[in-house]
Amino acid sequence: MPFCPQCGAENPSSASYCDQCGATLIPVAGPAGGGNEVAAAPANAGAAGAKCPQCGMAVIPGEAFCDNCGASLLSSPPVANLPVTSSPPFGSTPPQPQYPAPQPVGSVPSPGPLPITQTAPPPPSGTHTTLAAGQLIILPENTTISLPAALQVTIGRADPASSFYPEIDLTPYGALEKGVGRRHLRLFLLNSQLSAEDLDSTNGSFLNGIRLAPRAPQPLQNGDELRLGTMTMTVRVQS
Repeated sequence: MPFCPQCGAENPSSASYCDQCGATLIPVAGPAGGGNEVAAAPANAGAAGAKCPQCGMAVIPGEAFCDNCGASLLSSPPVANLPVTSSPPFGSTPPQPQYPAPQPVGSVPSPGPLPITQTAPPPPSGTHTTLAAGQLIILPENTTISLPAALQVTIGRADPASSFYPEIDLTPYGALEKGVGRRHLRLFLLNSQLSAEDLDSTNGSFLNGIRLAPRAPQPLQNGDELRLGTMTMTVRVQS
């Protein structure tokens, strides 16, 4: 099976584009007597044991983007230049430290204003603390998938070759044939509101027929229609 030349992800042999990052899978000449292979992943893509430079989470080998925060794994952050200090010339008088003027005996400086401690208000009634109150109804079979008691889930399809298994695996429902990527969509709580975020999927995510911009969360309402590639599902959210 070919590997993506940009992110190093393994793809089906019939794929023309990487379902992880959307890069074109360009065949190149293989060894003598063999078939075509795709170009190797960038040398600085995620390696075994590597961590994200932005959030510190472990990354899957060959990935070009962090699965937790979406940061690029293709370059390291620049190292800040340290300030250069110079010593005074030999024989010169070093600068003397400055001390505050002494206070008169018996004087007590007036205390400043005390900090005000604010207590966060309790969440309004009807809000959610996990995704457990939501469901996805796969159409047209009307198969119900309950969302787990978590703050966020990744929806896609499993990839045993890279040991990646999303929280909601749509493989049993024809995900590969319907264009669902391994990391296709993320569901999470944003201000106690169930929201959806497309994870740079190749075949796109659609909310009520409108394509979602990548990495741009959109709130979900009860009865909304989600489409991943050509797989359609209905969102059920309990109040």
